[in-house]
Amino acid sequence: MARVHSPGYPQFGLPKAISSVKRIFDADRQSAIDRSAAAKHIGYAGQSGAADKALATLAHYGLVEKAGKGELKVSQLAVDIIHPDTPNDRAAALAEAAFTPQVFADLRERFGTHFSETALESYLLRSNFQNIAIRPVIKSYAETCSFLEQEKAYESGGAGTKKDAESPTPKPNGETVFGGAKVGDLIQWEKDGVLQMEEPMRVRLVTDDGWVAVEGSETGIPMSEVIVEERAAEIVTPPKFKIAPPTNEAQDALGETEWMRNMVGKTTMVRLKVSGGEMGAKEIGKLIKLLKAQQSVLSDDDDEDENETET
Repeated sequence: MARVHSPGYPQFGLPKAISSVKRIFDADRQSAIDRSAAAKHIGYAGQSGAADKALATLAHYGLVEKAGKGELKVSQLAVDIIHPDTPNDRAAALAEAAFTPQVFADLRERFGTHFSETALESYLLRSNFQNIAIRPVIKSYAETCSFLEQEKAYESGGAGTKKDAESPTPKPNGETVFGGAKVGDLIQWEKDGVLQMEEPMRVRLVTDDGWVAVEGSETGIPMSEVIVEERAAEIVTPPKFKIAPPTNEAQDALGETEWMRNMVGKTTMVRLKVSGGEMGAKEIGKLIKLLKAQQSVLSDDDDEDENETET
């Protein structure tokens, strides 16, 4: 049986990748060099499985690119990070590199930069990642997102941001509080510092694995990106009132006719109502058989009760 491989992914976060590519740039600038030489620049004795994975990680971030058979070179994106013209250029390049890995682009699209590891693990399993790969992916993604926040790269107008979008309203203590939404709450959705809905919407569904759905939309919203704008009013259970028995007029409206009414005990009365036709000898005969059958069932129940009592 062929071995199943996970989709490609970075082995470590963006900060380490930038540190590694800087070593290559300091040694050979953007010249095309042999992969073995590049491996030595970043601390390996030469080409090996570990070195190949490290170089592949740099390629995932777009920091190196293929330059020929067995060769690579530092990309312009890496230069824009290492030696930017302006701080804004560096921030934009960081944002681009961070989500150049396809798996990171997918995670950002689905979860943004505020997420639970449980949600990421569940998604990666469904996306055919093997167990051995899931922890490195989550760790690398978390390191990369944290690094972007530290570098204020999200404010650069980088990939995936919406310009001129309204920022969320902070809470009285100065911090925006995410999560905690319940059905009926009025919420806003913030992703990467940008509000995703023109106006708050009402929650119609909250799943056990941390997803929220709003009225009129089938799109799942991560609970970690939800801002509760207004709590739903407390639901008061209304009292119940007994329904009055139908009057003769109501019975007539249903097409029912009272055919017989008799006392069968000191306090027990039986009323027989008929609908859909007349009661004749044939119908009475069938009724007698039904009553006898019911009598037999009740007699059996009485006998069982007596036996249990004697025992």
